Amino acid sequence: MGLAAIHFPNFVPLPILGSYFDIVDFAWLKAGLVEHLAESSPQQLELLEENTLMASAIISDVFGRTLTILMLAFWFNLATKPSQHQHGFWRWFAASAVITFPAVVGDLASYVSVLLKHGQVMSYAADLNSLNGLLKLPPSNAWSQFASSFPLLLPWYIVLGYAAVGTWTEFERGQALAISALPWLAYYLIWAVYILIAG
Repeated sequence: MGLAAIHFPNFVPLPILGSYFDIVDFAWLKAGLVEHLAESSPQQLELLEENTLMASAIISDVFGRTLTILMLAFWFNLATKPSQHQHGFWRWFAASAVITFPAVVGDLASYVSVLLKHGQVMSYAADLNSLNGLLKLPPSNAWSQFASSFPLLLPWYIVLGYAAVGTWTEFERGQALAISALPWLAYYLIWAVYILIAG
């Protein structure tokens, strides 16, 4: 489990991310992270430096969002193959980017929240796009990564996906909804079951 995945799953766009490190009291942040990592990941304590955390956050954010869009595009392209109306991968890629775009609103809300709290927000609880923005589970909790990854805008993503599939294909409503919802629900259900089994 990498440092970026623990601390900054799907955090915020790069300018806002840089601002987080300008606002937060890094000594306070580091003390809080040390407290939670001392037992679960002691080998990562030496990586708790401001530049390392910011670089990890940027890489994690760019990689995570890009991979989400690519996988959605791949799924939509594959799932709509039986349709009479064929669309290329890159058109589905553009649609997937639009589907996940509402996260920008959550990014701005996350930034405003950090400002209003004068930076006194732990990195793992700062993303208001995610379930962990509400639960604030520390990295030592088995469900922390799951909650940090789980988007609160998931219903909206499914609705936008449904609209794209319904508009670009002749599929019936139920089939379009299933195509839109399946990748999200399957991914998080499998992950949740894995956590429960792994304990």
